[in-house]
Amino acid sequence: MSPMKIAVINSNLNAGGKTAVLHGALLDCCREMEGVEPLDVSLASTSLPHCDGARCYQDPGVIELTGKLQECQAMLLCSPIYNYDLNASAKNLIELTGSAWKGKVFGLVCVAGSEKSYLSALSFINSLMVDYRCLVIPRFVFAHRADFGEGNVFQETSQIPARIEQLVKAAKVLGEAVAKL
Repeated sequence: MSPMKIAVINSNLNAGGKTAVLHGALLDCCREMEGVEPLDVSLASTSLPHCDGARCYQDPGVIELTGKLQECQAMLLCSPIYNYDLNASAKNLIELTGSAWKGKVFGLVCVAGSEKSYLSALSFINSLMVDYRCLVIPRFVFAHRADFGEGNVFQETSQIPARIEQLVKAAKVLGEAVAKL
């Protein structure tokens, strides 16, 4: 049986920071899990146009990325929260590659300045669920600055690494179940 392909996407355009730490932890967890093959996608190193609803879909980078995402059974997105929503590059990614997201398992890992932004991802999640019929893993991972210590490493008391592992396990189990439908 071939391994399950899971896209692990970092939508932050800043190559460093807390979102990159979460993305790295998610990738490591996928690599360590038997039967999972991660597709590493970092929008900071991917050249994508802004969605214009027309010519953007002919862009070679969009075509290539859409094809790679289409091959995945699950999508795990890491994103910062800006202005009480996922960042604009996450939304642009969905607008450009939406056809590849249809019917996929979706999990979210996000980071915000404080715990008050916990519910800010719901409109984004609802869009994936309603527009693309994604099967959303309900226990998304939400981190904020208190989860990180100096140098953006996880605090010893942080539950984020354990939550990331739970998310990857859920993506694998649900992805396998969806594949059987």
